[in-house]
Amino acid sequence: MNFVELSLQFSESSALRLLRADTAPLIAAVLHSAFKREHCPVVPESRLRTLLQAELEDLRATGTFSGNKSAQEYLVEWADDFHGYVRRFQPPDDDEPAYELTPDTERVFQWIESLRPRPYVGTESKFKTLVHVLADLVENTTQSVDVRIERLRAEQARIEKEIADIQATGEAPVYNATQINERFLNLLDTARTLLGDFREVERHFRRVTEDLLVSRKSGDISRGQIVGQTLDAHERLRVSTQGQSFYAFWEFLLAPDSRAQFSTLVDQVYAIPELLDELREDLLLQGLQAHLRAEGGKVLGSNERLIAQLRRILDVRESVERREVDRVLQELKTLLHERRDTSVNEVIGTVDVGVALNTLMFKAQWTPPEQVHFGSSPSCAEEPDIADTLKRLLDFHPIDFEQLRANIDECLRTQVQISLPELLVLYPPRNGILEVLAYVVIAETEPHVIFDEVDVIQLSTQPQRRYRVPRVVFSNT
Repeated sequence: MNFVELSLQFSESSALRLLRADTAPLIAAVLHSAFKREHCPVVPESRLRTLLQAELEDLRATGTFSGNKSAQEYLVEWADDFHGYVRRFQPPDDDEPAYELTPDTERVFQWIESLRPRPYVGTESKFKTLVHVLADLVENTTQSVDVRIERLRAEQARIEKEIADIQATGEAPVYNATQINERFLNLLDTARTLLGDFREVERHFRRVTEDLLVSRKSGDISRGQIVGQTLDAHERLRVSTQGQSFYAFWEFLLAPDSRAQFSTLVDQVYAIPELLDELREDLLLQGLQAHLRAEGGKVLGSNERLIAQLRRILDVRESVERREVDRVLQELKTLLHERRDTSVNEVIGTVDVGVALNTLMFKAQWTPPEQVHFGSSPSCAEEPDIADTLKRLLDFHPIDFEQLRANIDECLRTQVQISLPELLVLYPPRNGILEVLAYVVIAETEPHVIFDEVDVIQLSTQPQRRYRVPRVVFSNT
């Protein structure tokens, strides 16, 4: 840690940027109320905006806050790439955008929590935990059979001695109130840290998915390469430190015996009479399993999206290529059927494969190009919004966008996705190519997928013409 490293961290860390912001108390108060008070990993945009708007109105009414931005403007600022206090995303099963805390903001809350005065400082319990983890680490990394047996026998002797002492005295030693409450505080700290760690794990999983999406933009990548990249990415997730830890934890969390044991232990701890009332009111441990399953489900959701992207890419490419091969084969069969009675010696057609050779004397004389003079320097118009321009063009024609959206929704009721050519087979366009362009506009303005590649389509009303259109896939994921 030196001056250069710290300067770079202070300029690029979202956590430090939040703490240094003039509106840091507002940001922390609103985000804590939205996410931490009831331990909600994801908050809809309307709820977060309502909480922020209410907080702004109260602060401005008392004259303690002078910011003039609206609640929506603050949310946009908090979620942009520079600030990164929250992440705005579109849930797959909801029409409303939602927000979640970023790993840096989680660290800020953990640090703020550590600043609060505590009734107990758990030095004794923390040191015992440290000794226990050290002993466990040494014991489970020693391959010597004799050493392992010696330690197990020492532990057996200690347990037998403790049993004998309890039988002799008739009393079982218990923790006093200080030891109970400091250990409970340590449990709450560990639970909050565990929930916050999921942000970093999910970001790691999501980054791999984004890498796959970037790689699929390459038009010359084959299906085999896509499968290989996805399987490699999935394997990297499982063998990475975060992946191994997460999957081991997830298996433990989903085991029925583990869940039942944890719930029983939590209920028994909250029933301890010596537990302080202010600590007993913190119900984090009682809802911890549900919160962990929700957080873990988001991490697995990133992994499932990775597989869904693979399936979507392969399904689309395979269906398009299969249709093109079927079309060519059908044309060949038609030609063969028409010529079935033709003699093998009869010439059906000729193909010009010759090369015309000309001497330099046949080349036309050079003529200077015609010059065009402008009265003044020409000015370039601004680059138009193609989607908006196309939408305005279609407004002059009888295109029923609502009916087209209904066609898409009807297909997606029974399948995860459908490509534009497949949709046109089920719902032949009534307005020719304009209706096809309308489908492209819908895909551009709504959360569907438009690839860089193109599809060749043929309309039933114009069988003699073929159109090259962007490859569009309508999806409900």
